[in-house]
Amino acid sequence: MPVRYYLEPTNGRKSEETMVARFRRGLLLVAALVVAAGAWAAEPLHVAVTTAAENAPFFAAVENGLFAKQGLDVKVDMMPSGVEISNALASGTVDVGLFGTYPFLVAVSRGIPLVLIGHTWNNALNNPQSEVISMVARADAGVPAGDLAKLKGKKVGVTRGAGGEPYIAGILQQVGLTVNDVTMVNTAPSSMATALANKDADVIVAWEPWPSAALTKVPGAYKVIYGGCKSCYDAGTVVTTKDVIAKKSKALEAFIVAYAEAQAWTRAHRDEAALISTRWIPGMDKETLSLALKSLPLDVRLSKNTVEGFKEHAIPLLLSQKRIPAIFDPAPAIDNTFVAAAMKADPSAFADLKELPADKRL
Repeated sequence: MPVRYYLEPTNGRKSEETMVARFRRGLLLVAALVVAAGAWAAEPLHVAVTTAAENAPFFAAVENGLFAKQGLDVKVDMMPSGVEISNALASGTVDVGLFGTYPFLVAVSRGIPLVLIGHTWNNALNNPQSEVISMVARADAGVPAGDLAKLKGKKVGVTRGAGGEPYIAGILQQVGLTVNDVTMVNTAPSSMATALANKDADVIVAWEPWPSAALTKVPGAYKVIYGGCKSCYDAGTVVTTKDVIAKKSKALEAFIVAYAEAQAWTRAHRDEAALISTRWIPGMDKETLSLALKSLPLDVRLSKNTVEGFKEHAIPLLLSQKRIPAIFDPAPAIDNTFVAAAMKADPSAFADLKELPADKRL
């Protein structure tokens, strides 16, 4: 006689089920759960970032579980600068890269199918903008704060090919100088403070946190200028490729939602974000990163200022430096779809930002 189990159906009458039938029903339930788990499995996304302060929201998103909340399994690759990241995107070894305007535009000018889908450091209302970059001098450099004409004949520590190089070219142009009036010393971002301390450079030009690191680590170091390039448009970029958009558009949409939420959290918790970043940026302490993040603009939104800034400032500057072969239209390499979707999905992540004027919306 088979063992029987009694169930209580909705009509109140008892029904009976053999052990075999129950076992089979259990197998079907397990199978359904496996299918459901597969459907909800995290989508892998390989993201490359630099060890820069503007990536504090990204680091916070990883540690606070914001990407996981959006169903993403984000794999992180740390790289020295945007040059390496754009190469990784071109080779298909990463899906998304966070770096600066100039390496992005150089790559696009060379036919690499990169697409801008958001900003890292940025003020969507500003054109020009260069507020992520600073110039710091050692105590005996002979370049008083704000007196940029005194740069003539000085040694300038800068990472060649990255955002500091066009910045210093623009700054020099403002005071009637050229890059031929200074000696460019190719310096890795992490070596900026050392270059000042060892007098290998009189001033260094870099993005945060490296200027702040020089200020806190090199006795007597001082800031010559913060931003202030009138011919620069340098906003941080969230970049992918046309191929990734075709294959992972939903994952990219989820990424921008999580990233926008992380930016909002960072704007409200800069000291906490600085502490998180110490675990990602080698050799950085909370004091330095808090200083670096204090006034850094964090705004993922794309705007007409993005397109106009590229056309009016960034691209002509790159051409004058012979880093791109010709003027080109950047608009085809800009896709506002993902930011627009994020603004609709979570308006609260943008609530503390100033509204874009109607004539500046994409």
